[in-house]
Amino acid sequence: MPKSKFTVSDETINSYGGIVLTSGINIARFQRNPIMLYMHDREKGVIGRWENIMKDGDKLTAEAIFDDATELGAKVKHQVESGFLRSASIGIENCKCETINGVQAIVECDLIEISIVDVPANENAVKLFKHGWRPIKTLSELKKDNEEVTLRTRIIDVLGLSETVTDNDIVEHVKDLLNESSNIENEVDEAINNGLLSASDRKSFIMMAKGNIKAFRGYCKGRKERQKIEIDRLLDKNRNKVIPMEWGIFRHIGSRLGVEVLRGVLESMPGPIRPSEIIGLSNNKSHWTLEMYRKYAPKELCDNPTLYKRLVEQERGRCATIKNLDYYRRNEPEYLSEHPDLYTQLIENEQKRK
Repeated sequence: MPKSKFTVSDETINSYGGIVLTSGINIARFQRNPIMLYMHDREKGVIGRWENIMKDGDKLTAEAIFDDATELGAKVKHQVESGFLRSASIGIENCKCETINGVQAIVECDLIEISIVDVPANENAVKLFKHGWRPIKTLSELKKDNEEVTLRTRIIDVLGLSETVTDNDIVEHVKDLLNESSNIENEVDEAINNGLLSASDRKSFIMMAKGNIKAFRGYCKGRKERQKIEIDRLLDKNRNKVIPMEWGIFRHIGSRLGVEVLRGVLESMPGPIRPSEIIGLSNNKSHWTLEMYRKYAPKELCDNPTLYKRLVEQERGRCATIKNLDYYRRNEPEYLSEHPDLYTQLIENEQKRK
């Protein structure tokens, strides 16, 4: 008996209220495994295969080869050859929908199976599936499924995640963001205290951080890098005020309190010594104090650690002054250099008093 040839799909309006464009049916995957089912029921098993799957204008045709070694396959084969079953229906997924001339149309899809059916809703019925062989009842449901995929893609893009991320990974990432949000205000305040942001823009930056913490941190990182460059530029410009051994402490001030505070500190420090200020000083420096060396011969202090240590001890022995910021600057700047946190605290106290 000759093979039974079926028109398995054409472009007539189907039971979903739409059409399937034959030109958009991808048959390559199906041709590698052209299974035949009965009534789209995968659980009943395969009852045959399809051969000579072809597109002919707006029609998709195929020839049925039944597996009559199975009870259901033999039964369906007999009913087809006897003329009791004469209809076939395609099962498709990965559907892309558009509206053409007021009619919903599936313009792209993947063919995954072709079934023998008893009473199709129209001459060439169609069965729609989601991923994993989950059936879809209406084109509206298919449209909703496509919208869900689009929304998922947008969420992944906003969160900056990989396209291969699972739904559970997305949920966990969102949970992490929610936990982080409770610390966002503290993070913004810290950036303000470090001179990276303006206090007047606090609310705006909190909103930015809550909306996209990744973008906020990237912005702060950029500000931090620019701040470092500006700090080094200021120190280089004020080499005549700050000796090399003190650069570390001034960098710490700039990074903790901001460039503008550092600029104010440097501007308040005495400028370079003019030659006229040194004229008349005795070559005999035995009576020189630590302050005089710092003002007139700082290089000698750097080159002679023993002299520096002796002068510091003498200064400490003579001085009973309350150790405020001015005292440390005049008498123990090296101590400040070794204790940056103390230096920062003293500057903050001075700022509050002003």
